[in-house]
This record gives sequence, C-alpha cells and structure tokens, in this order.
Amino acid sequence: MTAPSTSDEKAYKKAKKLYEKSLRNRPPQQVCADWTPFRTAEKQFKARFPPPDLSNVLDLALLDPTRSDEILNGGWKGNPAALPYERIDVQLDDGPPKSAYVFKSHPGLVYLPNLLSHQKQRDLVRWSLKDHARHPNETNLDTHYILPGEGLWNAYLRSRDQSSDVPDVQPKASAPGIDLSAYIPSVAGPRRLISNVAASTDNIGSLTLNAAAQLPMTPSPTAAVTSPSKLLPKLRWANIGWFYHWGTKQYDLTRGKIDVAPEIKFLCQSIVRAVDWRRVFGNLHFENDAEDWKAWPETYARRT
Repeated sequence: MTAPSTSDEKAYKKAKKLYEKSLRNRPPQQVCADWTPFRTAEKQFKARFPPPDLSNVLDLALLDPTRSDEILNGGWKGNPAALPYERIDVQLDDGPPKSAYVFKSHPGLVYLPNLLSHQKQRDLVRWSLKDHARHPNETNLDTHYILPGEGLWNAYLRSRDQSSDVPDVQPKASAPGIDLSAYIPSVAGPRRLISNVAASTDNIGSLTLNAAAQLPMTPSPTAAVTSPSKLLPKLRWANIGWFYHWGTKQYDLTRGKIDVAPEIKFLCQSIVRAVDWRRVFGNLHFENDAEDWKAWPETYARRT
C-alpha cells in the first residue's frame, strides 16, 4: 500500500479545517434536522470531508473498458451493480445504436450515457457560452454584476483581441441609481435553508403569486470591478424557459417565458423520438389509462 503523499496530507487537513469551520455556528445535529432529504443527499455527495462513499452509486462507466484511464484520472468510482437495470438500444442518428438503461425501481427514468458525439458536446458547450448565457437569459452573475449585453463569453473573446477596448464589468451594488432597499435584505449568519411546499395543480397559482411577490436577490456588497476574463470562471448557469427565483427556489410564471432555442428543442425532440418507450412503460399499469407516452413519437415530432 502506497503511503499518502505530503500534498495529500495537506489537502486532507485543509478539507477537515473547512468542514469544521462550516459547523462552527451550527452543530451537526441541528444541521441534519434542518435538511430536507434532497439537501442531505446533496451534501453527502458534495462533501470534501469526509469523502463521499460511492459504493451504492450506480456507475455504468465501469462497464466500458475504453474509459478506464478516464475513470482513473477522474478519481471517482462507483459500483456497476448498485442498482438492477436493463439495457436498451437508442438510435439517435445514422450512426450505430447507442446503449441506454432503464430501471424497474425508477419507472420512466432513462439513462443515456455517451449518446452525443464528442463534437456535438463541443458544439453545445460553445453554443451555451456564446448564444445562451446572455440577455434575456439570466445567469448566476446577473444578480451581482452589470453584465455586457453581448454576453460575458463574447466580451471575453473580444478582450483577447488587442485592437478591441473592452471595459471591465461593474458590480451592481455600487452602480449609480441602485436602491438596495428594493432587494431581499441580507441576513448575517449561516445561509437560510429553504423548504417549500411541493407544487401541485391545487396550489400552483398561489405559489406563482408568491414567487412573483418576492424581491430580487441582493447584489453582493463585496463584488469588485473585474475583467471579463477573471469573471468568466464564476459563471455557473444560465436560465432557460421560465424564470426561476433562486432566492425562494420557485418559478415566477407571471414573467412569461423565453423561447427555448432551436438547438436544444430539436435535441430534446430527437431523444424522445429515439427511445422505445414500450421498453420503459410497457409493463406498467397506469390509473385512468393515462398512457400518453404512446403518442410521444408524434407529440415530440420535429416541427419546422
């Protein structure tokens, strides 16, 4: 057995220190009492200390011998037998069929690894940064910064051109005319956990009105003027479709929705058409004959 390196020991001590710091104001028993089941699972797998136990995590990448180097370099490894599954073929394009997996314990779930080619994945990443992560789609940075209208990625590309003069990105909190009283007041101490009532056909109206009545999130008072190149690594997500209030974890349906881009719409339609839903739902019983899945190939047919 190889002894841990000095760098590993330092990383362990740093992770332990951060973990203990996170519990300084909230003892473990209080933290667990406040967490929802989803939050508990999320914390478990995002934890750096102690490292998460992946022995019960289904990892079908282990079935592919060509990915052994990738798995080794990634440092994460689950269990290919953690959950019973059935393999099915999915024909997305003119190439050979791809493997997909369905689970009797989770009806309706279809796992589609390696469905998209490497080139298609690159194209989607490029589209996400260039065309999607910009106005009118909100990103995680819109709360704190006045982002360029062309999008942060495009501003970054222009900043690499020495002939272009790209201004720095200004923080929203110190911008002229910003009234911080129009935002959710900042509260000192640990981050407040949110546990909303589950949405249903009976309460969706009240939940929508509640989300619409909420103030926007408060811009960070410590955000500083920065360049697009330094801010870009902090870009985490961009909204798609309906507007989502991250402060309340609710959708604000009163704001309408932004049309889903053709690239994503066509991809989703193609995937739904490619799956043989008889293999997914064929042996299941639905109340009131609610078997609309039989019409999905026509419902999700591409429309020009």
